[in-house]
Amino acid sequence: MLYEPVGIYSKKAYHIPELTVTIHSFEELCYVIKEKSYDIDDFLMKDELISFIRDELALDELADILTGAKPDINEYVMAILTYRHHMSYEAAGHVCESLKDGSDAREYIRLISRGDFFVENGKYRPAILMYEHAAELLDGESEKEGLTFSELMVKLGKLYSLYYMFEKAAECFAAAGDVKRAFFCRKLSLSRVEYSDMLLKEHPDENITRQIDEMTREPAEIASLKQSLREGRSYGRDLALSRLSSRLKAEYRRISR
Repeated sequence: MLYEPVGIYSKKAYHIPELTVTIHSFEELCYVIKEKSYDIDDFLMKDELISFIRDELALDELADILTGAKPDINEYVMAILTYRHHMSYEAAGHVCESLKDGSDAREYIRLISRGDFFVENGKYRPAILMYEHAAELLDGESEKEGLTFSELMVKLGKLYSLYYMFEKAAECFAAAGDVKRAFFCRKLSLSRVEYSDMLLKEHPDENITRQIDEMTREPAEIASLKQSLREGRSYGRDLALSRLSSRLKAEYRRISR
């Protein structure tokens, strides 16, 4: 199925200095709005852009809609993104939620939304930075008791886990009240001896000795790996490492569902 362009491709570019980008078509304009939504403000609503849409892209109808639109950046962007069904109202609404429109949305909410956007696009490191900044802004006790803080801590904990930062992940899950994930991440962040000490201190009972014996018993994979290293068998070593890695990942996926 071929996509039919909206309007025409203009050889004369329209420059948006605030975003340091140039556009030649309706599709490029929509792409820039979507990707740069967190940096867009009222500066987009210029007569020059409407003239470009009318004269260079041959989209008189859209130009008329924008001319008659209220001085509201959300309505302006919604009209562009949904023109000729380029984007659904639901998808366009998500873009509008992140616009810098001077609304009463608090900064931490904007940061969380931006982090969510990065996660959806597989950009986990910048997402961590957004979530961490949002967590710093959530310093009021009343805000920390709310659902937003718990959701943020879970999101941040999952990202820390992806980078094997299990100690930080455990702290986040604990702050969110997710006891199961917090305990599991603490387990992954500790050595077997440290984990044994934690069990003795926090969960002493008649079965603790048996549990520690089972936990501290050398796994078969470790024994095989040591034997492979002693004998200098590269294949056996690599296979054992692969099995250990796979088992750890499978256990984490199972417990984090």
